[in-house]
Amino acid sequence: MTTIMYDQYNRKIDYLRISLTDRCNLHCRYCQPEVSEHVPHNEILRYEELLRICRAALQLGIRKFKITGGEPLLRKGCSDFIASLKQTEGVEQVTLTTNGTLLSRQLPALIAAGVDSINVSLDTLNEAYYKELTGGSLGSVLQSLQELQAAEIPFKLNCVPLAENGFADIMALLQLADKYNAPLRFIELMPLDCNANLQGLSGSEIRTILAQAGLKLQPDAQRYGNGPASYWRIGGYAMPVGFIEPLHNKFCAVCNRVRLTSVGMLKPCLYSDDGIDLKHLLRDSISDADLLQTMQKIIYAKPDGHRFEVQAARFNMSQIGG
Repeated sequence: MTTIMYDQYNRKIDYLRISLTDRCNLHCRYCQPEVSEHVPHNEILRYEELLRICRAALQLGIRKFKITGGEPLLRKGCSDFIASLKQTEGVEQVTLTTNGTLLSRQLPALIAAGVDSINVSLDTLNEAYYKELTGGSLGSVLQSLQELQAAEIPFKLNCVPLAENGFADIMALLQLADKYNAPLRFIELMPLDCNANLQGLSGSEIRTILAQAGLKLQPDAQRYGNGPASYWRIGGYAMPVGFIEPLHNKFCAVCNRVRLTSVGMLKPCLYSDDGIDLKHLLRDSISDADLLQTMQKIIYAKPDGHRFEVQAARFNMSQIGG
């Protein structure tokens, strides 16, 4: 019998985002603008602990898993973990979100592991601005995209549009996504204490920019993944364009996910401080039955929605899995 997990608001929860590490080789100004002190390695969940949590999640009806960071490819053994998770009975899908800078070297191992699809974060095709925004090298990301296409691995592009990006950046990303027939998603800037000096663009503002440029937009009801994006078709472009708008098109009423941080906090909501320290319980030798009951309780208590519109969150995105 297939278990289905519903929370207290009757939302079906079938998706777990897993952060493998808080470390990242980039320092994007909207996410982790300063180099911070990293969590000691012994405080990070071991892979066997992660797999035990995933097996419990499967018993609760969670079938889809997203591997994130920080930058997940910084953690040694990432592809081996994905392979083990893919081989676990009941798993339907394992996907990865990465900044793409380390992807080229690790792509063969990820393909062998059976990764289902990959999301690549890319905010600009202007090399100088990319360096200023992230501290990294654009060329390594572009090479990874070429290799993803050659390997026929499905991928999407994620962009956090800022007011400073400009029309040229948006159009260049559209053309790149069209070249690869890869869905492009614009993710609205989430208010964090660390990015209070930045101004993001809403989905409505981007659609207005595109319409003013003479492009015709039509809503696309089809879903392209497990996330909350609403998709549109743009005249002359092959791929769909998605908009993830946690502020201006709040989607909490249909949220289907919970998050596991690299240090073992199971968070029912990205914004919420509520959660349960599973690492502590695992290392205190909790039984499988009690682990299952504990996870079920915290998932059921998932709040009705975030409060980003009331107050900025205090964490960096790299701390909770982006």
